[in-house]
Amino acid sequence: MVPSASLGIAFALALAAGGPRAQLDALEGRRRAEEAAARMLAQQERSVLDTLAESEAALAAAAAEARRAEAARAGAEAALAQAREEEAAAQARMQARLAELRPRLAARERLGRTGELQLLSSSRSLADLVKRRWLMERILSHDVALLAEADAARDARERARAARQREAGRLAALAKEAAERREDAAALREERETLLAALRTARGFHERAAAEAVVQQRRLAEFVATLPPPRSGGALPEGFAARRGRLPLPVAGHVTVGFGKVVNPRFNTVTVQNGLDVDAPAGAPVRAVAPGRVVHAGWFKGYGNIVIVDHGDGYHTLVAHLASMRTAMGEDVPAGAVLGTVGDTGSLKGPYLYFELREKGRPVDPRPWLAP
Repeated sequence: MVPSASLGIAFALALAAGGPRAQLDALEGRRRAEEAAARMLAQQERSVLDTLAESEAALAAAAAEARRAEAARAGAEAALAQAREEEAAAQARMQARLAELRPRLAARERLGRTGELQLLSSSRSLADLVKRRWLMERILSHDVALLAEADAARDARERARAARQREAGRLAALAKEAAERREDAAALREERETLLAALRTARGFHERAAAEAVVQQRRLAEFVATLPPPRSGGALPEGFAARRGRLPLPVAGHVTVGFGKVVNPRFNTVTVQNGLDVDAPAGAPVRAVAPGRVVHAGWFKGYGNIVIVDHGDGYHTLVAHLASMRTAMGEDVPAGAVLGTVGDTGSLKGPYLYFELREKGRPVDPRPWLAP
C-alpha cells in the first residue's frame, strides 16, 4: 500500500473514532505523518550516510547552541544573584549609618544653637574654650561624614537595584532562548530518530545503507593503509601479540554482533562485519585496551568519531561512534586511558561502541584476543 493511501485510511478511522478533539488530533497526526513521509521520499535519491551525517551535524550545532544559551543563562543568573547581594549590602550600610546618625542628630537638635553658645561660654579658660570648640567641630565633621556615607550607600543601593532589574530582564530573555535552543535540538533529534526508524524498517533504505557501509569499509581500510608505518616493538616489552587472550573490551558492556558475516533477521540480507558491536550505555568511558600511540582521532563517514591506536608490531585498534573524543593524534596512551565516550555518531543503530583489531592493516576477529 502506498504511504498516502495508508495515511488516508488511518485518518478516516481516527475521525470515526471520536469527537472534535479526536478529529483535531487526527488532523495533526496526519500532518506530521505526511511531512515525515515527504522527507523520506525526498531522501530516497540521496546517500543515506550523507543524510545521516548532515542530520548529526545539524544536531551537534543545535546542541552546541543549547549549551551556549544555557551557559549564558547561568551567567546571567549568577550576575543577578551578585546584584541582589550588592543591593542588600548597600541597604545594610545605609541603614547602619542612619542608625548611628539618628541619635546624634536628635541630640544636636535638642542642644540647639543656644545650647552650643552656652557650652562655649561656660569654658573655664581660653584653653578650655579652644578644646571645646575643637571637640564640637570634630563631632560635626564625623556627623557630616556619616551622612555622606549614608548618601553613598543609598546611591550604591539604587545602582545595584537597577543592575538587578537589568539582570532579571536579561535572565528572562536568556532563559527563553535556552528553552528554544533545547526545543530545536529536541526536534532535530526526533527527526534523526525518524530517519533511523526508516532505515531499520524499510528494506530500500536498509539495503542502500548496507551497500554504502561496504563502500565505507573499503575506504576505512584504504585510510588505515595511509597511516604512519607501524612502530617496531611498540609500547609493550613482550610485544602486542603476547596480549592475545588477555585484552579487555574497550568499554564495560557485552558483544551483541560478532566479527564476520551477519544476517539481518528482518530482511535476511548478509553483510560482513570487520569488528564487534559492543552494547554499552551512552556516555560510558571508552578506554585503550593496551598501551600505544594515537594515530588518528576524528570523524570518518559511516563511523562517526573514531580513534585509532597503534600498539606496535603492525597492530592497531579502532573504536567508533564516539560521542566525544578525549585524546588527540600523536598522544601516547597507557592501557586504560580514556579515549572517548560511547555515542551514536555515524551510527544507524543508536548508541553503541564499534571495536576493530587490525594486524598489518587487515581486520582480524577480536574475540580470541579478549580475556575470558
